[in-house]
Amino acid sequence: MPLRHVLFVGDSFTHGRYLPVRLYNSGGSQNATIGSPLVVDENYGATGARQESTAEYGPYGGIPGIFAELASETGLIYDVHIEAISMTSLHNNYVAASAVIDQAKWNAVVLQELSSRPLPYDLSGDPTSDPESFCKSVQTIEAGVHAVAPGANIYLYETWPRADLAQQLAGSTSSPGYSSAYQMSLQTLGNANHNAYYSAAMHDGAIAGVAPAGDAWTRAWAEGVASSDPFIGSSQLPSLWYGFNAVNEPSIKASDYLHPSIYGAYLDGLVLFQEITGQDVRVFGANEGAAIALGIPGVTAVQLQQIAWETVIQQNPAPIDQVTDPCTITH
Repeated sequence: MPLRHVLFVGDSFTHGRYLPVRLYNSGGSQNATIGSPLVVDENYGATGARQESTAEYGPYGGIPGIFAELASETGLIYDVHIEAISMTSLHNNYVAASAVIDQAKWNAVVLQELSSRPLPYDLSGDPTSDPESFCKSVQTIEAGVHAVAPGANIYLYETWPRADLAQQLAGSTSSPGYSSAYQMSLQTLGNANHNAYYSAAMHDGAIAGVAPAGDAWTRAWAEGVASSDPFIGSSQLPSLWYGFNAVNEPSIKASDYLHPSIYGAYLDGLVLFQEITGQDVRVFGANEGAAIALGIPGVTAVQLQQIAWETVIQQNPAPIDQVTDPCTITH
């Protein structure tokens, strides 16, 4: 198998924001001629719009680092790169880094949108929400990449329902019926992400696939592998959101229910690997290297591998409870 060059484009949902995920498997070399489990951070040391925050210093490895580790363990020859700018839409990312993204060497490019962008404003309450703009950005970047790398496979990395938004929609945790309202809001947000990412792929027509990480989170909750509500009581199940940990790097004053925990990041990496390579992630088992490095128990790693495999193999691009095509919704 020849060396394949893959670029991950996104924001902190791609680099992971917190340790140990953010720096995992970072430090790859530019102009590689052999495969490596180490990731090249394209923005490391950059200035201007691509400059990395001192609070979220690089070089980044993140979820691409998990992908690179899985590839290395499977014997696949990949050169993995990341181009991630925190809190940045695909539109603004492309404005800042089109020279990085539009390169003939890429065999695959993975696109992750700002978490609020694919959602309608009435769900997020965020002025950055603009599903139509998300769809247009996908088309713009796809055209740019294929103009210089016509054989490149372009994938969309579908993100997950945010617990903070679900709680915001459900209301006070002490209100009657909160638990039911929260679960319904979580499902509504998950459906909105699913519909937006698959609609963007359909409208573009030249997207190789959607990596349904958000759908995998929903499946993990439904199958009792992870806890879906971090606001009520305690759970012995792992949380896919970061939350609040003993060591927070960068430091935080309140729990983070946006970004992935080690479990959420690992599940994302598995879904991306299964979708992009077609390899069965169930073969890794309890002693998989990325899970061990991130501190994930073997039994949980196996469960997440099963969830990732099921989600990708059984994915269905059909809209879920969709009233309006997201690609036609403007802010």
